[in-house]
Amino acid sequence: MAKLTLTQKQQTVFEFLQRYVSEHQGSPLIREIQQGCQITSYKSAIDRLNALERKGYIKRAPNKHRGITLIQRAVQEPQQAVHVEQEAVQVQGAL
Repeated sequence: MAKLTLTQKQQTVFEFLQRYVSEHQGSPLIREIQQGCQITSYKSAIDRLNALERKGYIKRAPNKHRGITLIQRAVQEPQQAVHVEQEAVQVQGAL
């Protein structure tokens, strides 16, 4: 599945998840995401998590309070990915 680009709000939640998992060695509760990202509505936090899962950035275990697994560690913009690939080709050509 191809990774789709994220909105700014989804990016904020994804970055929070990355920090939380690296600091706590586990996933946060939805209320913790809501507080950590300053989201006023519980439903909005759920909607952003659903979008991240739909786009392939996280996996959520049903019926688990801390059931979020990161699929991708860092978000790259498509242009950056192309730029990195081009650099790799140039390095190989120089050898």
